[in-house]
Amino acid sequence: MAIPQPDSQARTENDAQLAPFGRLTDAAQWLAACQGTAPAREPQRVRGVIFAKQETPLAATEIAARRAEAGLNVVTVTNFSQAYGLGAATADAEIDAGADLIIPGGVESARVPAVVMATLTQTEPVVIVGKQHSVEDWKREVTEIRDAMFHARNLEGMELVESCHSAVLAAAVGFITRAAERRTPLLIDAPLTATAALLAERDNPGVKEWLFATTLSAAPAHQLALEKLWLHPLHKLGMEPEPALGALAALPMLLTGVEIASDA
Repeated sequence: MAIPQPDSQARTENDAQLAPFGRLTDAAQWLAACQGTAPAREPQRVRGVIFAKQETPLAATEIAARRAEAGLNVVTVTNFSQAYGLGAATADAEIDAGADLIIPGGVESARVPAVVMATLTQTEPVVIVGKQHSVEDWKREVTEIRDAMFHARNLEGMELVESCHSAVLAAAVGFITRAAERRTPLLIDAPLTATAALLAERDNPGVKEWLFATTLSAAPAHQLALEKLWLHPLHKLGMEPEPALGALAALPMLLTGVEIASDA
């Protein structure tokens, strides 16, 4: 299915009025394009969707969802062969239930997006490995990623994801792709989801137009993925990646921008 494009005219209709507010209203302009109307309407059903291999505590994410008055759905995914389809079906279910702004997330090793991004961009392991607790941990991580990249050499798309044995990443790719196909905007806030978004964009050009980057972590893979997508994060929180937490924390700022844009 071809990826539909947002309405660029809606995005630029009130640029002059919003210029004094800088990046505060960037998300409002993007949302207006996604909705095809200017000014943007405030989302009525915001949903965070977290893919995980097993039940896992998400205390900080749950707090942020409650504060932002957003729903949260944790989906267990273990079978790689079914993961992409499960992600797509989950997007369909959320959108059919009325979701008009979605925040995808995933519980996965930081090594997975690092391996994928290093392989896609031919980045050396010593560059893609972020800050570790000790020199020994750093050396170990570099070695593990180098070995994984060797097994992933010459692979693309879902074959590359499969080499990392990550059903979570596969589900996120399917989820983001289907949401874009159905003209539903998504907030991206972590290395895993940024990497999933890039993979979705490579196979389905136009996906990136439905994405807004809310935050940037310290992980080099995150920065690389956003650069490849030409997405500029709204702000940097200096936090370790936590599923959907950055986007949920940024949501009140986004909604403030929407209200300002509407008033302008």
